[in-house]
Amino acid sequence: MISLRPSEDSGAKGAGATALCVAGFMMLGVAGYALNASVYAHVSTYCGIAREIATLVNAAAFLALFLAATLRPRLIDQRQLTTIAAGCALTAALVLEFGLAGAVPWATIAGLACASVASAWAATTLVCAILGLRSLRRATVAIAIGTAMGEAAAVAHPPIPFNIGAVETLACYAVVMLGLYRLASPVFARIAAGDAPIDLEVANPESFLSPSNGLFLCALLFSIATGYGLTFGEVDRAPASIGTSVIVIAGAALWLLFSRSRDKEDTLFSFCVLMVIGGFIVTPFMFLSDLASANALLRIGVRCFDMLVWLVVVAVGSRNPLALLPTFALIRSLNAFGTDLGAVAGHTTNELIGVDGTMAALIAEGVLFLFVALLWTRFRSFSFTDAIRGVVAVGRDGQARGPRASGTDYAVVALADPEGGTPAAATLEDEAAGPSGTAAEPPTAPPEPSIEERCAAIGATCGLTEREVEIFALLARGRNGQFLMDYYVVSRNTVKSHIKHIYAKLGVHSQQELIDRVEYGS
Repeated sequence: MISLRPSEDSGAKGAGATALCVAGFMMLGVAGYALNASVYAHVSTYCGIAREIATLVNAAAFLALFLAATLRPRLIDQRQLTTIAAGCALTAALVLEFGLAGAVPWATIAGLACASVASAWAATTLVCAILGLRSLRRATVAIAIGTAMGEAAAVAHPPIPFNIGAVETLACYAVVMLGLYRLASPVFARIAAGDAPIDLEVANPESFLSPSNGLFLCALLFSIATGYGLTFGEVDRAPASIGTSVIVIAGAALWLLFSRSRDKEDTLFSFCVLMVIGGFIVTPFMFLSDLASANALLRIGVRCFDMLVWLVVVAVGSRNPLALLPTFALIRSLNAFGTDLGAVAGHTTNELIGVDGTMAALIAEGVLFLFVALLWTRFRSFSFTDAIRGVVAVGRDGQARGPRASGTDYAVVALADPEGGTPAAATLEDEAAGPSGTAAEPPTAPPEPSIEERCAAIGATCGLTEREVEIFALLARGRNGQFLMDYYVVSRNTVKSHIKHIYAKLGVHSQQELIDRVEYGS
């Protein structure tokens, strides 16, 4: 009985934390509905550009988060940033109400800009809280159920006046930031205490997703579909209501939870692509119809893709917490930018319907061609499953651990003599030596070879050049990419090129694997 109680308590706490994350998704779903169907619908009557400006501010906020998380993670202080975001939400509540009530453009833009900052931090808190669940199974449950429940909450939400919609939107952001604060705290603390990813990435390239990774381009493409689906066929300047999307999205969430397929991420991605392509294909047939079939297909595709992206981001973060925020922030920044592009295309299509139907159809099919062309040329061999599994896991010490990592603390190797000699204990004179210099005790074993000697021996076997052996030894001592750039006065690309060659010749994938090979000869 005693041994079971901790497990029961832990399970109860885990279920409660998972429920909090699901509630966070629901809050963001409600906020999205209130913002688009209530606030933006009213704003578009006197300041249509305000929505695009607010979206760009959201993109800028996530870009700033990406730069901070990549270059100087110590700047990501949860308490300070939550205070700033809460202040933005409060400011938005005051300024936005004034702007909406009086149809004042400058106040409306300022209020929406502050709301966009609060929105960005609420989403960031949610993703850190999900990683704080410390279980990929629980994270998957939270994301799948949360996405479906968020969609259901948005669809079931009754129409509300714009002033109530503004308050509801900002209240939802505040609830997410404050309600998930404690659950997200350990993740924020670990990120803030870690080294800068830009320095770690040089020596551990497979522990981070490069900005050139196909995931980010794919996020941009789907965000264009998001913007188009939100604006095409607007009813009273609000997005078309799509009740059937809930059933399909809920079905996709259940399949994701119970499927045992090893490549279910790729299967879900294929489904998302088919839904979006279908939505653009039927768009021209909806010009003179009140049906929202195109919007429904687009909505299903982009929402299921959102679910997939959250899964990928959290899976990457579980392997390397320092890669969580750079990956998430860059995706969200591209999402906001792409949504603006798609919204412009959607608005233009709406204006041309009834005036020049051919041109309106060309816009829709042009977006479709762009979507299919980029997917066909860039994603025929891309795999979301491989993108997740390709990230080399890191240990608690922040060093990348490959499949052969021993789990030994990396600092054990790094504490060796910094001058490259043998450990000090191995060079002490025997105090018991006799007057003639002969040892009074049996001779001790010869000293262990230094790290440099081990690296030279391994390098000779693996065909490393003299400079590569030098860099090999520095990496084995725990030096990072920034140290190598400063030491040799060379560019980041030069260092990355050397490290890439060294890893290829040694057959390792991370700095930790390299250290293990030097320490254990494995």
